Amino acid sequence: MSDRADPGEELLAGIAARDYARIAACFADDAGFHVLTPKPQLRDHASSEEAAERYRFWLESFDEYELLEGDVVEIADRIRIRYLFRGLDPEHGWQLNEHTGYARVEDGRIRLLTLTCTGFRPTPGP
Repeated sequence: MSDRADPGEELLAGIAARDYARIAACFADDAGFHVLTPKPQLRDHASSEEAAERYRFWLESFDEYELLEGDVVEIADRIRIRYLFRGLDPEHGWQLNEHTGYARVEDGRIRLLTLTCTGFRPTPGP
């Protein structure tokens, strides 16, 4: 895989650690981040900080959290970023969620990421 995939791997590492500064650093300052949720609702974000805040919204409330799997695959001039995580929500119990996104990378940072989300699905604990 070429260097173009490096921001994808770094994004997975940031998600695994719930490190929002590391997540923000994966995106260009004025990056686009579009998320389709199951409601259905399209959420548009227009900066690296807004992207990191979306991840904070998804992950911060979990008492326990684990990135179960993830991969980055180069597809022509894009990268596919896919990951599955599980967390213990204090109000709703164990939740499972998978995201799949396609990113355009420029100058070593994500310029645009379009992501789909399964939504938080109830699941048995580990």
